[in-house]
Amino acid sequence: DPGVAKSQLLSYMSKLSPRGRFTSGQSASAAGLTAAAVQDPTADGRWTLEAGALVLADLGLAAIDEFDKMNEGDRSSMHEAMEQQRISISKAGINASLRTRCAILAAANPKKGKFEPVSEIPFTSQINLSPPLVSRFDVIWLLTDDPDENKDAKIANHIIKNRLRGVSELLVNEGSATDPSKSSAELKKSADDIEMLPRELIRKFIAHAKRTVHPNLTDEARDTIVKFYIETRKKGGNSADSVSITARSLEALARLAEASARIRLSQEATLEDAERAIKITRLWRYALMGEDFDETSTYAGKKGTVRNKERTIRDIVSTLQNDGDGVVNSIDVYNEAEKVGIDRNNAETIIEKLVLNGTLMRPSLVDGTLAIV
Repeated sequence: DPGVAKSQLLSYMSKLSPRGRFTSGQSASAAGLTAAAVQDPTADGRWTLEAGALVLADLGLAAIDEFDKMNEGDRSSMHEAMEQQRISISKAGINASLRTRCAILAAANPKKGKFEPVSEIPFTSQINLSPPLVSRFDVIWLLTDDPDENKDAKIANHIIKNRLRGVSELLVNEGSATDPSKSSAELKKSADDIEMLPRELIRKFIAHAKRTVHPNLTDEARDTIVKFYIETRKKGGNSADSVSITARSLEALARLAEASARIRLSQEATLEDAERAIKITRLWRYALMGEDFDETSTYAGKKGTVRNKERTIRDIVSTLQNDGDGVVNSIDVYNEAEKVGIDRNNAETIIEKLVLNGTLMRPSLVDGTLAIV
């Protein structure tokens, strides 16, 4: 939702990563993310490549704000970077492959300004992102702006306190006040402030972990992840066309387990790390889609129950159409739908949607006949 400090989070994370890059919205083009071919005036006008944000963030983090505001063509350039950890460039006679081994932290807003309950509408149909791109993210969180008296009071006090501790830029420019960003003296901390880890210390810790720690999954951890994957695949959702988990999620589980070991500076990802990865995956999936997680909903933009009802209505119309003279009466469709548990109001809504998207056709609006296109 808007106003939940997504931009602040992304900006801070890009500064925290030793090789972090921050970019935002439509200011990020395909060339700016991957690589741009430019003519070098110092080299007799020959074409050279200039690295984009994803290449510069190699072995670091790329934070992309307003992800949904980017052009679709520019976003499509990220598919290979996220899946293969590299980008292939063929521009101005240059054929090259550049490494993009970076984590991507992206933020997007819902189309209608605020997220609706995901139990009714899948979140993928509420944001302006293609499902194949969404499926490449290991973890997806919905940050909702829900009123809460205690939380709202803490946020309000924090914002006002920061403003009171700041210094006016006009006074700094006039020389009447010292610039706190260039002053060696730290801002005075109040008694209720909590001592936090310095940013530089965390940066050094991350750099050390990335450079020296390369964990491998133990046999127990590997068996636990494989078992979870197989059991989740067996569930298969509530529909014949649904898939509860894919191989991309399996790779995400392994990455999360290795990250859990790396933050402990351990060279082995143990059973505890695998269980933590599974717990995180279950948490965000259930928060998005409920207990019966259906990954096909991510691609189709429709819940499994909705797809089942639409399929049932199409089958009813098709059966009646074959038995008749090519068209069927809407009343007959409603009667057959009620026999399988779909009331008339739901049936009318589904038929309207199928007519709008061209699946069904109404040859005559007078007698309410229907036909399969």
